[in-house]
Amino acid sequence: MADAAEREAHRRAAFARLQPSFPISISITDVELPGGARLDDDEFVVRTSKDWGLTLKPLVLTTRRLVCPSDLTGRSAVSLRLTDVRRVTLSKHAIGFSTIVVETGDQRPVSFAAHINGQLVRSDIAATVDYVQGTAAPNPPAAASPSPGDRYEQLRQIGDLKQSGVLSEAEFQEEKARILKQP
Repeated sequence: MADAAEREAHRRAAFARLQPSFPISISITDVELPGGARLDDDEFVVRTSKDWGLTLKPLVLTTRRLVCPSDLTGRSAVSLRLTDVRRVTLSKHAIGFSTIVVETGDQRPVSFAAHINGQLVRSDIAATVDYVQGTAAPNPPAAASPSPGDRYEQLRQIGDLKQSGVLSEAEFQEEKARILKQP
């Protein structure tokens, strides 16, 4: 009993510190994650599939990780640390549903369907990733900064995505601004 009360007090204090600066509203509600995993004492729910109006079961965005289907079949889930996420995109298909694609540095991309609210799902995940990565490494080393050539390549890639119809004008402008903000 004392451990539960102590954990709750620690969670409330951590929530009070994090909530004012977090870019999206967060919830102190303690939820069980797929596979029986628990939230860390200083980890909070940002969104769940229910919040986005999706029926995907293993979809939870927290202040530290994204728990989502590992592929389009949705048979298994994966937990991705937000500090490892490199890119979040929304692929809009001419026929069928939109797909969220989450790329990390050390494993193959993870894709899951977003039948509705795909842009909102993508932007919530991207905003949370940007915040977490910005607070995890506020002063990145100069060697880790992308070279101007890398930025030009990223701009070319998003231009191609916009031209092919994968990115809307608004998404293109958002990604372009993000790339140009990089040091």
